[in-house]
Amino acid sequence: MNDISPENLDDCIQLVKANSITGNKTNNIDVVYTPWSNLKKTACMEVGQVGFHSNKLVKKVRVEKRINDIVNRLNKTKQELYPDLAAEREHYDRGIRAVRKAEVQDTRKAEKAAKDEEQRQADLRSYKNVMTADSMSSNKDMAQKYKSAADYEDDFM
Repeated sequence: MNDISPENLDDCIQLVKANSITGNKTNNIDVVYTPWSNLKKTACMEVGQVGFHSNKLVKKVRVEKRINDIVNRLNKTKQELYPDLAAEREHYDRGIRAVRKAEVQDTRKAEKAAKDEEQRQADLRSYKNVMTADSMSSNKDMAQKYKSAADYEDDFM
């Protein structure tokens, strides 16, 4: 709050005075300003009434009279926007949902890759692919193919 320039503070004070029903008509009024986090509003307060959590953060500035040059200059640059808040909120929520969906898909993809890798490692460690029927040979097959064990041993290398 201490880094607000005096010119900006004067502009704000003049706008507050000009937009106040009673403040616009009277001279020598006090304008009170504080950070928004210092404002205290309870359910039992009247409409427009606020309190402060810490009075040390409250600043008061005395305004002698309205300066029309400042008010007119600021009113010339005034812009009133009427945004479609529901559409903006839906657009924001859609973006959040898309990010969450992408995160969930990435997590699932990583889990699937880890599971596949674990299954591949388990298959490499198991003996179920070593003992297959087409790579096995029995004594009967050997007897039909070779006449003696010496013939088999000679054919081995």
